[in-house]
Amino acid sequence: MSVDDKKRYLILKDPNIYKGLILLAFPLMLNNLIRTFHDLIDMYFVSQIDGHASEAITSIGVTFPITFTYISLGMGLSVAGTALISQLYGSGQFEKSREYATHLVMIALVIGLIMNVLGFFLADPIMHLMGAEGFTLENSIGYLRIRAFELPFLFLFFAFTAIRQSSGDTITPVILGVVAMVLNTILSPIMIVDQLDLFQDVTLFNRSLAFTINGLDLGVRGASLATVVANVVIMPFAFVLLIKSKTGIHIYSKYVKPNMEIVKEIIQTAIPASFGQAITAIGFGVLNGFILSYGEETAAAFNIGNRIASMFLHPVMAIGGVLSAYIGQNIGNLNPERAKETFYKGLRLSLVLMTSMATIGFFVREPMARIFLADNPFALDLAVTYMYYLFIGLPLMAIFQTYIGVYNGNGKTQLTFWLGIIRLWGIRIPLILAFKNLTNLGSSGIWYAMLSSNVIIAVIGFFLYKLYINFEPKVNVEPTVV
Repeated sequence: MSVDDKKRYLILKDPNIYKGLILLAFPLMLNNLIRTFHDLIDMYFVSQIDGHASEAITSIGVTFPITFTYISLGMGLSVAGTALISQLYGSGQFEKSREYATHLVMIALVIGLIMNVLGFFLADPIMHLMGAEGFTLENSIGYLRIRAFELPFLFLFFAFTAIRQSSGDTITPVILGVVAMVLNTILSPIMIVDQLDLFQDVTLFNRSLAFTINGLDLGVRGASLATVVANVVIMPFAFVLLIKSKTGIHIYSKYVKPNMEIVKEIIQTAIPASFGQAITAIGFGVLNGFILSYGEETAAAFNIGNRIASMFLHPVMAIGGVLSAYIGQNIGNLNPERAKETFYKGLRLSLVLMTSMATIGFFVREPMARIFLADNPFALDLAVTYMYYLFIGLPLMAIFQTYIGVYNGNGKTQLTFWLGIIRLWGIRIPLILAFKNLTNLGSSGIWYAMLSSNVIIAVIGFFLYKLYINFEPKVNVEPTVV
């Protein structure tokens, strides 16, 4: 049995669905964990900028909704590619899946180049609109402009990831992602600070191992430059794998000429997911504006709290990502009962994991936050309080991410759109405004609003699932026996 056949058996026939979910999700979880670890390293080194620790952290944190808005288009294409290609692959239509994969790569490249230009020129007006000032304004603009050049390469990597995951390969994208993150982690301190002292307190055979590396002292901009370089370096390897790999789905030059029906289908499937992510990201930009109005300490606490809590969220995000391809292949194989069983088992697994991670998080949130905010007791206290509510809500995020996975696997990306929009624009932001203007809760109103929105959206997600999910193919399929 070939490697591809083993993966198809695991997804379509293996009776132990839990095993399949864990095996496929673990590499994604590892990749996400390393990505967050890198983000925390960036936060740590920019926090060492003399006299501007909170402002430097905020300069990066406040740009997240903007970069995520751009990236959301690539993520939407990835969702569409996984939904459509996995159903074709699950039905045994391998040549058709290659044609779709080639079109996905071409669309990703074109949109990435467009977003590169827009991202560079819109950085200044957007950051002024968000209310950034002084050090934060100057550095956030520079950060965004440099990150704009990452977008074409990042969009291509999203397409590569979708193509590989559609055939059950979650390991290869993770290997390249880990390489990029390791390179990014090495470059970040060198580019951010002017001097890096290593092993200052380490001795071996009574000899000090201390040495100093002279950095480029680029500050916040150095963090963005390191990210761009790392993501550019891995793309040639991804292209070689897409063209010459002995396993999985390949792209072919004969399919470069656009088939407008395929282009239309990919874009129509991608638009709801992309717009949902983009509008959600814009909402987080508005949210950051509200948070900045409470002061730099609150903004720093918010951003540090989110970065730390996201480390605990990675297992369920990985399972949600795997569910899309897992369910998509079974739908393509005309096996709706197995697709439905996968959803329920994925939900149970996610709830158990997030309850466990939340319990651990309660005990470690204060020492982890202290690493970044030890010199600012007020911001530290806010971060610890904020994470208390984040960890309470982790089981709710398990439900949310599982619904996203089952919607995307069914090709119902419009449900993903509405779930994200309702959670942020329909519930969270109105609640924050209400708590801000109608109560004396102060910044605590932000934490209460975020937890409440997660409770309400879990209920809404259940009703959307019952009303619209039927586990029927979105593409024309001709199933084969595995």
